[in-house]
Amino acid sequence: MSKAYLFAMFLLAASFTGCIGGDDLEELPTEEEEIIEPVGVDDNAGMPVVEFIGIADNDGSLFLIGSYYDDGYILSYSIESTNPSEDDHYGDYCEYGYGLYLKNENTTIESEYDCYPISLNALFIELCSDLEYVDQTITAKIEDNDGNKASAEYELVEDDFDACKDDENYYGESAPIATFTVESSSGGEYYVTVVKVSKQEDLTGFSFFLKDETGSTYVGGNGFGEIAIQMIAGEEHGIGTIYDGENEQLESRANNVTNDDGSEFPVHFSDNDRDGKLSAGDQFTVYGSGNSANGPAQSGWKLDIQFDASGDIIGWGEIP
Repeated sequence: MSKAYLFAMFLLAASFTGCIGGDDLEELPTEEEEIIEPVGVDDNAGMPVVEFIGIADNDGSLFLIGSYYDDGYILSYSIESTNPSEDDHYGDYCEYGYGLYLKNENTTIESEYDCYPISLNALFIELCSDLEYVDQTITAKIEDNDGNKASAEYELVEDDFDACKDDENYYGESAPIATFTVESSSGGEYYVTVVKVSKQEDLTGFSFFLKDETGSTYVGGNGFGEIAIQMIAGEEHGIGTIYDGENEQLESRANNVTNDDGSEFPVHFSDNDRDGKLSAGDQFTVYGSGNSANGPAQSGWKLDIQFDASGDIIGWGEIP
């Protein structure tokens, strides 16, 4: 008889008698006793989460703010309303190419899966420009890289739009509003990317201001001025790295900005879609110090973008 068979018979006998050889051996645990319950395991672990935080007034602009999270990354998200406005500013969003775009006939996005991971874990919905001023339900839907989905709803009532109705210029009929993301590189650069602009205006109508932690504009170099590459009163201006014109002086300016490490031009601008307007996907590069950067920016500094016609600061990016 083999040893394995003898051992099996030994265990079988133990299951019937409870013990072998008197009181020296303890009773073997039953199958139920051997089950160990996991501690601290969340049944929703790995699932994405999305929720609405509420309405915020940001310097005269009303935003419905939401937040989302996933232990991996969010592949795509959409925002829906039971009463969207007719100007087509409202719809599904998807990060495509250099930034977030509306999924409508003006984009090249062919499906909700033509997205890149979204790094900004917040949703900003502009009440006065994107929605009808009536009762409605806003629904945010997200999907993560594992195919898991989540959604949240927010009930808006007509009173939430009172400020929009009281002043037709409240949300900036004269000035657009922009939102940005900020990411840092290991080399010392900070990338301030345009996520969304309520309406597009020519780049020649915008200025920038690099401000330190006290709110003072940096004047030790080219820390403020025109964004677009252009000639003003016979002098070259702008921080653009892309110039498609025929003016050799402006072409030289763009090349100088491109090749600079932040020493002379602490802020660079890339019109990534080359449309001559401030639009989603365009990017500012703010230079701090590091392996590939020799600029002044530090944590707590801020890049303000101004719409020159009204003097309004339409958005900003804060250095982490």
